[in-house]
Amino acid sequence: MIAHFSIPSENPKETALFFAAIIDGIVFDFPVVAGASIAVARDNSGTAVEVYPPSMVHHPGTGQPDPTIQPEGPAAMPWEDQIYAEQIHRRPSSFHLAIETKLSEAEVISRSQSLGWRTVACNRGGVFGVVEVWVDNLYLVEVLVTEEAGRYRNFMNTTGCAAMFGSGIAPQ
Repeated sequence: MIAHFSIPSENPKETALFFAAIIDGIVFDFPVVAGASIAVARDNSGTAVEVYPPSMVHHPGTGQPDPTIQPEGPAAMPWEDQIYAEQIHRRPSSFHLAIETKLSEAEVISRSQSLGWRTVACNRGGVFGVVEVWVDNLYLVEVLVTEEAGRYRNFMNTTGCAAMFGSGIAPQ
């Protein structure tokens, strides 16, 4: 289960609305990060997608927690993750995620393409299919429609991976 993730976008509200459709959620302004929006699933699962302007990035906090100080509203304490603007670095990255949806493949493609994003239905090694959604034509999100999510789960387990990748190593 993905609890939540954040992703940058040139248009945070529109991108959050896209993800709200994917997770059957509602979009809110996200006051923790200036200009950000958050899509929150309606199913009470806790699933959410935070969408930041591309200049807003995570930085480690400083110091140790002080239990005598409590935030007043949506604010980060100095020892917590600090999110603030930095020079924009638009470049490809190793970041990607796969997320399930109840939308049809056609609905995912239509919504993504309406935002001007590269979108393509792909078959991953004949094992499962995804819709590649390239947010801002830069960040990869693999969307698994219902039938493909089942095929994904049938593969993405230790038995399925061992059959394709060879023997694995368990931590000590």
